[in-house]
Amino acid sequence: MRITWIVIALVLLILASCRKETPNPYDELERRSPNPSVESIPQDNFAWIHQRILRPNCALSGCHDGTFEPEFRSIGSAYNSLVFHPVMANTPQQTFTYRVLPGDVQASFLHERLTVSVPNTSGIMPPALAENSDWPANAEAYRAAIFSWIASGAKDMFGGTPSLGNLEPQVTGILAFAAGSTTNPYPRGTDEGVQPIEVPAGTIDLWFAFSDDGTASTALMYNKVKIATSTNAFETVPELELTTSSTLTGPDLGNSTATYTHRVQLPLGNYPVGTTLFVRVYVDDGDHSSPTEIPNEGTTSPMLDYFTLRIVA
Repeated sequence: MRITWIVIALVLLILASCRKETPNPYDELERRSPNPSVESIPQDNFAWIHQRILRPNCALSGCHDGTFEPEFRSIGSAYNSLVFHPVMANTPQQTFTYRVLPGDVQASFLHERLTVSVPNTSGIMPPALAENSDWPANAEAYRAAIFSWIASGAKDMFGGTPSLGNLEPQVTGILAFAAGSTTNPYPRGTDEGVQPIEVPAGTIDLWFAFSDDGTASTALMYNKVKIATSTNAFETVPELELTTSSTLTGPDLGNSTATYTHRVQLPLGNYPVGTTLFVRVYVDDGDHSSPTEIPNEGTTSPMLDYFTLRIVA
């Protein structure tokens, strides 16, 4: 009897060693940056202005790096501390009300700070530059881009038009990971422009970073997400819950550091390779009549493209 059991054990061991292992689709994905370069964003978009001008030239140590307002470290904080934001400093004549008044360049204190040495301030912005700054070579073009953005309504990076009062929440980052993981986010495609996040046909965790001018991200309400295979199908797909029980730190859409507070786990195993999925989130800061939809029907490429997934394995 003992010999029989030994033979059975040896047979099982041989069969186990000969069994073909199922490849792990996660291992086949090349780990690239989860966000494209600034060249993929049009110059009239606030994300371009933040990434190309404000962050490298203004969010310096001791300046607009959180030391004092406006705060330019992230896209969300930069937008929220500029648009319809009351001024703190002012001219001796108390000329200005807002740092940025959408549609009116001359009435925006940001224009004044970039062109005139206002008394009792640190002078024309930016007063100091990093050693490798390209501001000296591009100052005229950079100022023109900022003034054009103000004149066109100072829209947010999703094309939303601001209104006087409490601004609506914004998504400042979106990252995808293998289910249960918070390291090595899935990369975007390498073709020209903003490409979808390339994910496997399996279960993934999708994370979002938010910014709001009056409500902490963890205090946002409603907290839903939808995924659809067409931008015209969102009314017919169910809402999924976004959870806020944990956080992680990662790059935002401008490759600054952001805190991600909202997560949804998506089972994507039933989608064939090559499927493109569109994503929209819904949150409520308590100051508007309905939840904010991001992106929305008015959002165009490339910001719309940040909220897409593509099944690749």
